[in-house]
Amino acid sequence: MAHLQWTAWRFAGALTVALMIFGVPGEVGHTRGSSAACEGWTGVQPPSPGAVTNALTGAAVLSRCDAWAVGSDASLQGGQTLIEHWNGSAWTVVASPDPGNGGNFLIDVSALAPGNIWAVGDYVTAGLEKTLILHWNGTSWRQVPSPSPGSTSNLLTGISAVSAADAWAVGYYSSDTNDHTLILHWNGAKWTRVPSPNPGPSDELAGVAAISGATAWAAGSSGSSPFAPARPLILRWNGTSWKPVTAPGPGSSSKLSSVAAISAGNAWAAGSTSNRAGAQTLILHWYGTRWTRTASPNPGSTHDDFLNGMAVTSARNAWAVGAFSTGVGDESFILHWTGSEWEHVASPHPGTSNDLSGIASISSTSAWAVGAFDIGGVDHTFAIHCC
Repeated sequence: MAHLQWTAWRFAGALTVALMIFGVPGEVGHTRGSSAACEGWTGVQPPSPGAVTNALTGAAVLSRCDAWAVGSDASLQGGQTLIEHWNGSAWTVVASPDPGNGGNFLIDVSALAPGNIWAVGDYVTAGLEKTLILHWNGTSWRQVPSPSPGSTSNLLTGISAVSAADAWAVGYYSSDTNDHTLILHWNGAKWTRVPSPNPGPSDELAGVAAISGATAWAAGSSGSSPFAPARPLILRWNGTSWKPVTAPGPGSSSKLSSVAAISAGNAWAAGSTSNRAGAQTLILHWYGTRWTRTASPNPGSTHDDFLNGMAVTSARNAWAVGAFSTGVGDESFILHWTGSEWEHVASPHPGTSNDLSGIASISSTSAWAVGAFDIGGVDHTFAIHCC
């Protein structure tokens, strides 16, 4: 489930640019790391083919020996798609299309089966940013045509597939100075645009979670402009149309970067909330009737705590990942839901700046988290496994 923060990285070419929302101290949960079902996050680092900037932004896991990660590297053309596969012992780069002559970027990935995987993002050609959807058929990655309604920019940030004939992709587009929600649906033959609400002058969707043909969630933010204070935006698919659902928005500005769900009555959304003091984590929970805020840890010493990705496998197991600032650098950040509270779980920090942007899990004892870390001004791909 993709996050909104990492879209800024594509243009700035620096890991720290991803941390752009400033927030307010909020509810703080317990920060023990010992009771999580999955401890000891480690991993064999994946290849970083770009000379300067490499990042993984989304992950999908089919089994302990079969995982995928997507992102970008900045070696040529302002950016190239980057897709890597885990075979149980090592990560390898898998060839992927780059249709744009001004940059190609992947943000999220969703896997149904070893021969049916989707990845989304955007590419730039002739100065126009267009939606990008790639499909893996078990042998190769191919671009699949997708609508780009905006006259200046079109971006897909999240993908969630229910079946071979039912998948959703979300993001936003622009034809003026403001952004507008964009939702696409796959019916087994083609991607088509589905009407989606825009409650504010400027609205963006960052992630999507589909449960069935009758239930799906999309999350992001709504504000007066792309850079103005915002409030959380949550949309729900009821089998017929997308409708906005009221969500708490503490602080002067709050944005959701990811959403995950296991049933019609159990869903999570994560992001950050802010005011002049700094940023703090924001986690919302859907219990079947309304969205409520759940206490979550904020370990950052400078009030810069962000959540970018989320995954859930059961009522007692969910994950949220991001980064927090120590005042010297940024450290990777993993939270685990135990069924009663969110706990901070220890994770590696191999670089001077470290950011986790996506997570995928198949059980309480198996998950992959991906992102990037910086050493000497070079951003490297980052992947850690919990098993």
